[in-house]
Amino acid sequence: MISLFRLGCLFAFGSLLASCSRFHTTSDLITLNKIYQIKPRQHLYALDRRGNVRVKQLMARRAQAALYEREDTLYAEFLSKTLPPPDQNPATLDQSDSLTIFFFHYNPKLKQIEEKSPWFQYQLTSFDVDLFTAPFKYRFGQAGQPGELTTSANLGVYAGIRYDVGRYQNIYFRRERRSNIESFGFGFGTFVSIDPVAVNAFSTAGRFAGEYEALGYNYGALGLVGYKTVTVGLALGFENLADRNNRIWIYRQKPWLGVTLGVNLN
Repeated sequence: MISLFRLGCLFAFGSLLASCSRFHTTSDLITLNKIYQIKPRQHLYALDRRGNVRVKQLMARRAQAALYEREDTLYAEFLSKTLPPPDQNPATLDQSDSLTIFFFHYNPKLKQIEEKSPWFQYQLTSFDVDLFTAPFKYRFGQAGQPGELTTSANLGVYAGIRYDVGRYQNIYFRRERRSNIESFGFGFGTFVSIDPVAVNAFSTAGRFAGEYEALGYNYGALGLVGYKTVTVGLALGFENLADRNNRIWIYRQKPWLGVTLGVNLN
């Protein structure tokens, strides 16, 4: 039964990781489709009524915009309420530009084989849901027994607040253009998980003579860092058994530390 549980956990986590990887590789974030806070003092471009390109600088510190990418070009539509009132300055963005579609533009010199544009930077604070596993979990010593390191298969769900910093760049190689998107995030929240637990004389301080694997359920707090859809974290958890031997198990409701590896679901 426990072997099937282990195989199921590994298969589910592996399948989700592979599918997320395929999605990200295939789309390469073709559409960001979210509202982001844009870093100030960056330049954006727009077409005027005559079709000429004009440049404006963003000065507002908390300006927000919907970002999306089409054919290796990043577009931005700003929220009017996050821009300053009209100031009659044609060189800066204000509320009069809220109906304008801006784009990130770079004119390469084309004097080198490869040229890169400056980074366009943005950030996002959001609610985060992850599926994770803890490949290493350390239980502190209890009842005169030494600490225990476990590597059993397990599966958990994390929910919390995540702060992401992203940046976008155009790369010109032999006169062909492509885009590069990088993102890095960190967050903090809570989790629940399940795993198989060895119940024997060691883990019960001699109060149970047999040996078997029980179902354990965990809860606790988790801090993580993430790159694109993959996350790595440090968990502080508490565990109980799902059967009657929970009362004699020496690790019942005792803290443990674990390293987690996960994938972002949203």
